[in-house]
Amino acid sequence: MAQAAFIGLGIMGGAMARNLVTRGVELVVYNRTRSRTEPLAALGAAVAETPRQAAAAAPVVFVMVTDDQALEAVTLGADGILSGIAEGGVIVDHSTVSPGLTRSLAARAAAQGVQWVDAPVTGGDQGAREATLTIMAGGEVAAFQRVRPLLGLMGRRILHVGPVGMGQTLKLVSNLVSGLTLMAAAEGLRLGLRAGLRLDAMEEVMMHGSARSYELEKLLGRLKAGDWTPGFSVDNRLKDLELAVGLAEALGQSIPLSRTAVAAYRAWRDTGAGGRDEASYVLAWDQLGHG
Repeated sequence: MAQAAFIGLGIMGGAMARNLVTRGVELVVYNRTRSRTEPLAALGAAVAETPRQAAAAAPVVFVMVTDDQALEAVTLGADGILSGIAEGGVIVDHSTVSPGLTRSLAARAAAQGVQWVDAPVTGGDQGAREATLTIMAGGEVAAFQRVRPLLGLMGRRILHVGPVGMGQTLKLVSNLVSGLTLMAAAEGLRLGLRAGLRLDAMEEVMMHGSARSYELEKLLGRLKAGDWTPGFSVDNRLKDLELAVGLAEALGQSIPLSRTAVAAYRAWRDTGAGGRDEASYVLAWDQLGHG
């Protein structure tokens, strides 16, 4: 039996799975688009035909998929994870999804004697490649401790943040702040450029002053390179912003800045930018008539 399975091999999941297999984990992998399994198979990973087959082959199943619908699809049903994983197994979900769905699926798993750890990550595609991710985990302490050594092969900062669902909650809060920061940085840079400021002058001052942020640094790098290849796509950023607003609504929390941001970012997505990197929002002034 493999030591672990990994389901979902996109930009993040593929890099995380690679870190597992190159660090000695016997891994079985599954991805809906089979071609994405080929680089891992070349490194020695076994390839499953379904999520069920992958889950049946390992006591720990990692998942990294796009959204709530994708997570439900790979977890439930005749070919889903829960139809294959053995009693006593652990499902570790690295996707960013709603806390409500997380708790619902965790309850379904618990009824089968399977533990659930929601463990979304932050650190981007670079962090995934370099195994420097921050991983925030919700779930039973015993389940977290069981998978902690494997998480340590994919991330540098590994935290248990509370019961099931709290990993997702913290990720949504974190991504809300980073999303608003990115949009504010884009707006400021475009204002500066329109006012006649040089990009290098703005960089020198802003990256050494109170405006400094990871998102500003990313925007500056992308602008200079003219590269909008997705590390974290517009579609994914919008999905996370919408989930955060949904969480706030469920809690009765006023969230006016975020509501405005979602509308603006959705308008950018609707121009056809969904597959570009999130930082491409800095181009919105060219296409949306912001002035």
